Amino acid sequence: MVAEANTAEDMLQVLATKEIDILLTDITMPNGINGFELAVIAKEKYPHIKILALSMSEEGSMVAKMMEQAKVNGYIAKAAGQKELLTAIETIIAGDTYFSKAVLEQYEVFKKIRNQNSDLNLTTRELQIIECIIKYYSNKQIAEELFISERTVETHRKNIYRKTNTKGEASLIQFVKAHKLIP
Repeated sequence: MVAEANTAEDMLQVLATKEIDILLTDITMPNGINGFELAVIAKEKYPHIKILALSMSEEGSMVAKMMEQAKVNGYIAKAAGQKELLTAIETIIAGDTYFSKAVLEQYEVFKKIRNQNSDLNLTTRELQIIECIIKYYSNKQIAEELFISERTVETHRKNIYRKTNTKGEASLIQFVKAHKLIP
């Protein structure tokens, strides 16, 4: 059975009426429920469904969220070629998981930052912001990536700088590298 929907809400209606084996979902959706929320709801209501997340973002924090909270079976970049998409689908249908190499690398970076956090007492959101900062994202890009306002990003940045005793982006990046929070 093949089905298609333009919104997460429409896909939930499809899932309620059709027997679907694997759900391919974009993490970022235009209105209403996003791909993360769709995955969480789908896994809760239909635990047999396998989920492959597709995203423009390979951010470790988003990957962690999709793997750990939404329990997706796979995650690849939208830019992945047809061959990788087919490999991911076949692997997931066979009962395994499929996460692209780049996705797993970003996940490992995020886990390392999260694990090193115990002394600094950074929040999960602050760790997500740091991950974006070390990639030189602007406040606007961070806000869009994490679905928060630019003002909230600014507040988190101030808290991060205070907790890490850094004065700005450059010194924060040096701090992160010195503490081996990134490879």
